[in-house]
Amino acid sequence: MPAVNKQVHIAAPIEKVWAALAERRNLEDWMGKDSVAELDFKVGGRYAVFGGGTTGKFTAIEKPHTLGYAWRQSEWPGSWADSVVSWALKAKEGGTDVTLTHDQFPSQEERDGHDAGWGGYWLGPMKDWLEKQS
Repeated sequence: MPAVNKQVHIAAPIEKVWAALAERRNLEDWMGKDSVAELDFKVGGRYAVFGGGTTGKFTAIEKPHTLGYAWRQSEWPGSWADSVVSWALKAKEGGTDVTLTHDQFPSQEERDGHDAGWGGYWLGPMKDWLEKQS
């Protein structure tokens, strides 16, 4: 099944976009204070967001351009493998181009739900918060 691919331009410098993805204080500001349960920001480090409903491990961290992690929903059966999320950030005049790829879903239903959810629960709120900060 195809990956979820999202692209957005954020009118904020790449360093601020990176910080919105990588720093607990910033994640809590735009996601909500109770959303970030755990954040051990290093390759192999664990994270838990959305009150622990989504968990995983960081697989790639190349500041400020590339971020990757395993993604698992708490309600997924143990037999389902983690899916894979990757971010690519590119400085562009007037801000940052952000590309999100979410792949290796365990089912079409999960893929379709995440396709809809990335905009409403992550990219939209993050973009709004960053552009108000700039």
